[in-house]
Amino acid sequence: MARTGGKNAGKNAGKKRSPKVDIITRGWADPRNHASLEKQEPLEPGRFYDLSFELEPDDQVIAAGKRLALMIFSSDRDFTLWPKAGTKLTVDLGGTSLELPVVGGADALAAAIAAKMD
Repeated sequence: MARTGGKNAGKNAGKKRSPKVDIITRGWADPRNHASLEKQEPLEPGRFYDLSFELEPDDQVIAAGKRLALMIFSSDRDFTLWPKAGTKLTVDLGGTSLELPVVGGADALAAAIAAKMD
């Protein structure tokens, strides 16, 4: 999960540039463990598998106008095994969802900010 954009996010439309990206959290899932964390199963090419996994918890306040992005990679250089060269993964975007908890709402945010000011 990443946060993108900023005050100049829409000003350079059409110009090739890289957006500023702040990594908020990460999560990992090995499709071979789609049925069980303890037992790997070989994958059948062309078949879709359901995966559910938790992202590492983090507490963030995302300002109005900022965008969130879900980035999916076949490996994470720091934390996962790398698939063989040429491995192809397909994500069914229509069947993909992301749940983001909003804890406490505006009242909780105001109380947290007030507590830091004391």
